Amino acid sequence: MLEGLDQIDWTSLRHAYGQASDVPGWLRALLSPNAKVRQEAIYELFGTIYHQGTVYSASAAAVPFLYELLTAPNVRDKSSIACLLASIADGAGYLEVHAVDDFGEQTWRKILAQEGKTLEEELKQEAAEVQAVRRAVAAGLRHLLPYLSDSEPETRYSVAVALGNYPEHAGWSLPAIEAALASESDKEVRQALARSRARLVQSSAQGSAR
Repeated sequence: MLEGLDQIDWTSLRHAYGQASDVPGWLRALLSPNAKVRQEAIYELFGTIYHQGTVYSASAAAVPFLYELLTAPNVRDKSSIACLLASIADGAGYLEVHAVDDFGEQTWRKILAQEGKTLEEELKQEAAEVQAVRRAVAAGLRHLLPYLSDSEPETRYSVAVALGNYPEHAGWSLPAIEAALASESDKEVRQALARSRARLVQSSAQGSAR
């Protein structure tokens, strides 16, 4: 389990709080028999490799291991792991989130200039990291389908949103979303499913028109 985790140079990767050398420990902690240890690990991963809607280079590296945990027998707290993966699937770059208005853009231009960097360069680097995350998530996206019927509304909501962001997989995700809509009772989850369905239908229609 989690073979190859130590073969990654986590010190060269970053999360929301800097160097990602602590990520392997949190991933391994998800295997702990102690519920408090697992809960702390989920909490830390939600604050580092996914932080307030943002993802990082360490996020892409962690995704395959999270999928391994999600699909392995006898791993606990799979609902939380699925929710984390679905959240990462919907993540954006930090500057993409925080440098979008005039104030944020000017502030970050000044900060980066002091470090000898430009906003354009950093946004380009972030875009590459987000694409790496998307590729990692897409590789195992089908594993999230069972969690459209999870007992936790938050997990169902996150998975519903995530599926809508991957129109290239609409061939199998759209039927699953429609089936979930037919039985979903939670209002917010239904709305998320409906939005993702509309997005996938529109994307499919645009693809057919080309």
